[in-house]
Amino acid sequence: MNALPTLTPTEFQSTAYQAAGAPSIPRSAMAAAGSAMAAAGSAMAAAASAMAAAASAVPSKMDPPPSSNAIVPAIPTNNESTDVVPRAAKKVKFTIPRPGVDGGVAGVLNGKRFVLTGVFPEVGGGTGLSLGKDRVTSMIESFGGVVTSAVSGKTNFLLVGAEPGRSKVSKADEKGIPLIDLIALNRLLLGQATIEATASAPPPRIDSFSAGYAGQFRLGY
Repeated sequence: MNALPTLTPTEFQSTAYQAAGAPSIPRSAMAAAGSAMAAAGSAMAAAASAMAAAASAVPSKMDPPPSSNAIVPAIPTNNESTDVVPRAAKKVKFTIPRPGVDGGVAGVLNGKRFVLTGVFPEVGGGTGLSLGKDRVTSMIESFGGVVTSAVSGKTNFLLVGAEPGRSKVSKADEKGIPLIDLIALNRLLLGQATIEATASAPPPRIDSFSAGYAGQFRLGY
């Protein structure tokens, strides 16, 4: 039998080629072979597409990492703060008024007697149970007032600070002596309130006493 040249499936099925001795191949077999070849071609095309996508996903060595801005913060400008933790709030500070300065009324406390109880950390100076008391005493005296150590019938005001003494507060209440705090006293010294208005105003709120008595205390109100 003569050697057969390489032919396409259609030529292989031709009458001339079969006359030369080629065996007959069923059409169903030829169709299956064609489908298999087409499927193989589709698989190869899909593999090529996947390889191209993978290649495009690999970043260039010269490109910066996309997350670099999240890793390295921007350098602050215009003296911006770089603090992560907020700074603690500043402590409240009481500015001591002076007679004749910024509204301070000279002699407004003439003839008035004061007793201090508690501590005055917003004024500063001193330690322990004397915290702030020396400066408050000097302030009252500079406006003409007198500071004594014990509550009596001659006392005009009981100035209440933080953690006041229960004994002095009780005695002042029994005698009907007005209780005031630094805020009320400051208004009086600056001419923003009168002696009468200060004496008749509600007393300051007392949350705890120096002897360890807790609670919310308003004497006579």
